[in-house]
Amino acid sequence: MLKHVIFDFDGTLIDTNELIINALYETVRNILNREISRHDLLAVLGKYLDDQMKYFSIEKYEEMMLYYKNYYSMHQDTMVKKFEGIDELLKKLKSLGCKIAITSAKGRNGILHGLELFNLKQYIDFIVSAYDVENKKPHPECIYKALEYFKCQKEDIIIIGDSPYDILCGINAGIKTALVSWTIFPKEKFEGIVPDYIIDKPSDIINIVQSQAAQYQ
Repeated sequence: MLKHVIFDFDGTLIDTNELIINALYETVRNILNREISRHDLLAVLGKYLDDQMKYFSIEKYEEMMLYYKNYYSMHQDTMVKKFEGIDELLKKLKSLGCKIAITSAKGRNGILHGLELFNLKQYIDFIVSAYDVENKKPHPECIYKALEYFKCQKEDIIIIGDSPYDILCGINAGIKTALVSWTIFPKEKFEGIVPDYIIDKPSDIINIVQSQAAQYQ
């Protein structure tokens, strides 16, 4: 039964969308003196920071990473928000005996800062950050690490995310997947990618976990 739940972080648990987009625009504008097109934005959203910056400039990507991180750090406490219902969701999952992991393209310090900002750290049992893996999503390495940590079977775990990389990561690992409907990714980015569930609100996750548990009773 689903006693283990993996969440992506940005755009799934925490609403960092506005900050991430602003940081990207400001980084490219200030370092490369140009504007980002919609095509550029969709090409990099959800990817790891080094890959995002290399997309714009191989020569200046390290300088761009530093600028991005500084901009993000300066604005995160005022621009980052928590999606409605996340507190109740995590609290209910823990009451059902679920173990909760985060697998993210963000660094560990950024994840911990966001969790502490909204008092969510108490609910998280395990974190796999961008720097804890050699292979990035959609490679399933981060899920394999969670499976190893929890010592559970693939049928016991689900990954919940907002990006095609999250869903492909779960598919590649052979586990159940759920896409949140509050994703900022357009439908065309999910062409040919079929999650097991689409979640319209956080409480839907509780229904999925409980319905799966009922099958084993």
